[in-house]
Amino acid sequence: MQERLLPKEIVSELDGVMNDKLVEFAAKRYITDVLYTVKSGKEATVYCCRAHPSVGCELVAAKIYRPGKFRGYKSMDTYREGRIVFDQREARAMKNKTRRGRDFQETAWTGVEFSMLQRLFKVGADVPEPILHTPASPPFVPAAAVLMEFVGDEDGPAPMLRNVELPSEDARDLFDLVLDNVELWLASNIIHGDLSAYNILCWEDSLVVIDFPQAVDPRQNPKAFDLLLRDIGNVCTYWEKYGVRESAFEITHELWQRWQFGHL
Repeated sequence: MQERLLPKEIVSELDGVMNDKLVEFAAKRYITDVLYTVKSGKEATVYCCRAHPSVGCELVAAKIYRPGKFRGYKSMDTYREGRIVFDQREARAMKNKTRRGRDFQETAWTGVEFSMLQRLFKVGADVPEPILHTPASPPFVPAAAVLMEFVGDEDGPAPMLRNVELPSEDARDLFDLVLDNVELWLASNIIHGDLSAYNILCWEDSLVVIDFPQAVDPRQNPKAFDLLLRDIGNVCTYWEKYGVRESAFEITHELWQRWQFGHL
């Protein structure tokens, strides 16, 4: 894993932060055991955990975001554009890029994912059920986290779409399912912003979409149309190998017009 390239003392500190958050979840009776690490990326590490009986499901995913000093931030400006910050002190600190501002920014980034999942799950979108969001509060709580329904089982996570060969007879229906979700998100004023075969999971003859921290509100973000076009373009390009050939621009333009006139 990439994090093993870091100096040993940094890896040890990062592992300690992750462990502390998992211990916190166990103490609050959200989880009883950590079964395995699902993935460890630049922004977060995801663990498959056995849920406490009170949670109401067998397995949960604990997505623990790396504290800022460990993270490989990609540019977030495109996604943050138009987001409203009501606290003027927070807005000023974020604009000036102070340490406090970076902390506010990180908390907002992780909070968006939980909020988007809540809204989308409520309207019936194919996303994991969100359970809990714990924001970071440096230096005492250095890592933010989201608990959500786990997609997979004790033997392993649901595979990413990019690693699955879809049955040819199901390809068109699954393509339509993804676009139905994109339309449902847009009707809820949400654009994923980074949709691809890497964050669409295949499970039990259906698809589940994950990774929403960069999601945007088309009413506020001036680049919303471009982000929607990129999402739909990624979907169209991927499904071409199954003989599904559609114009990403035409689909995006039609959806956008319907959204603008309140017809979704």
